[in-house]
Amino acid sequence: MSEEPGPQPLNFFEANVNGQIWQPSKLDEENCMQAFQGAWSAITVNGEQKPYYTVWAYRDSRKITNYQSENAFRFQFTNVLKTGQYGITGSYKNVHDSYALFTVNKPDGSYTRYVNTRNKGTFTVELSEFLPKPGSEIKGIKGSFYGTLYNETDPTDSLVFQRGNFTLQKINWYNFNQCAQ
Repeated sequence: MSEEPGPQPLNFFEANVNGQIWQPSKLDEENCMQAFQGAWSAITVNGEQKPYYTVWAYRDSRKITNYQSENAFRFQFTNVLKTGQYGITGSYKNVHDSYALFTVNKPDGSYTRYVNTRNKGTFTVELSEFLPKPGSEIKGIKGSFYGTLYNETDPTDSLVFQRGNFTLQKINWYNFNQCAQ
């Protein structure tokens, strides 16, 4: 008799950062509990709805899953109406901008923020697919990301992201369970 396979994650997140694989923390022995999530939202500007997606991912040896994590990565891309490339040129300081922010927190309480260069398109998100969510108008997404983020206080220090991939079939879910609902 064969064993039933365990729950399978609906979501995925991984990147190559400065030549090393970077994945969010696993929070259990299965692959369901991983420290990342995504959300869909929208703002209305001059009567027109402008949807945007925000992705959060955390990695920490102590399994902290917030902005105090050893690594906290967040990116957002706006006015998402179709598949294609989205240049990240805004600032995390403006809540409705497209931005990328990677924070390295050190044990002594200091931190380094790495950000996209404003108005230069040094970071890109490629949306390859919308994933329908049964019974909802909100759609999940699948795509990739790449580019360079620069130390906010020392632009000679940078992080290079390659082959970043994400699938967010389970979206607007506010815990880290990546498996079926």
